[in-house]
Amino acid sequence: MIKCRKITIMLLAVIALATGCGKKAEEARAVQIQGIPVFTAEARQGEIMDKIHLSGSVVPFEMVNVFSKAPGKIAKFAVEEGSRVKVDDVIAYIDRDEPGFDFTAAPVKSPAKGIVIKKYLDVGTTVTPGSAGAAMATPIVSVGDISKLKIVVNIVEEDIGRVKIGQDADISLDAFPGENFRGKVSTISPSADSMSHTSKVEILLDNKAGRIKAGLSADVSLIVGKALGVVIPRDSVIMKTGEVFVFAIKNGIAEKRAVATGFDDGKDVQIKSGVTAGEKIAASDFNVLQNGLRVKDSGALKN
Repeated sequence: MIKCRKITIMLLAVIALATGCGKKAEEARAVQIQGIPVFTAEARQGEIMDKIHLSGSVVPFEMVNVFSKAPGKIAKFAVEEGSRVKVDDVIAYIDRDEPGFDFTAAPVKSPAKGIVIKKYLDVGTTVTPGSAGAAMATPIVSVGDISKLKIVVNIVEEDIGRVKIGQDADISLDAFPGENFRGKVSTISPSADSMSHTSKVEILLDNKAGRIKAGLSADVSLIVGKALGVVIPRDSVIMKTGEVFVFAIKNGIAEKRAVATGFDDGKDVQIKSGVTAGEKIAASDFNVLQNGLRVKDSGALKN
């Protein structure tokens, strides 16, 4: 009885194994007939922008440091960070507090109109007059105009020749996810840094609503050119061992095509040769695709 039971179990195992192998064989035959399933994208005729992608920091359009004209200790502040001030508004009072003398607290006045961006010192801190020299003097506060802001970026020498005053810039800020802001190149430094070989460029950003704060980090895409031509997703372009190519899908067969690329906006890339508008391009499974391999179009890749 035990032997019969063992034989029965062994037979069931063999049948299951044979069934599993049969299913795998059927799946393999289906792949041979229908082809490897791949997602695709369609090459299209359209406009593409040439962009330089950079990171920078947001600073006030204009900012001045406010110094005391008299030595002493800060007795009290008349403003806080974020306070709006006009020219000659009192920022703080300085207590001279010299033995044997009775001084009235000296006011420190704002030399500019704007917002108090930052307080650098606390009440009770001893200050050195600004006239004593920049190396010794410490600013009490900084006042700036934040109705307009600047984003300061550094551009490598290979790209600086493509940057011009007035060019548009797309700006994204971590503080405002999903929002896109538009600025313009306002200043290009006339000289490059001798160590980093980069040039400082300033991008002007409107901030009349006051939503954007100075000190934020920014991702900037400088728009340095536009072109009309054949465009495909940049992830469909394969670069390997010096080759630049795509897999075009024609009559269910993958065709390896060498391509010449042009503008790249970070999402799409311009194709100057190798692909024509309307052709289907493989957008997945590049690790298994080969020239002449049969494929099954699974439709557009979902983001």
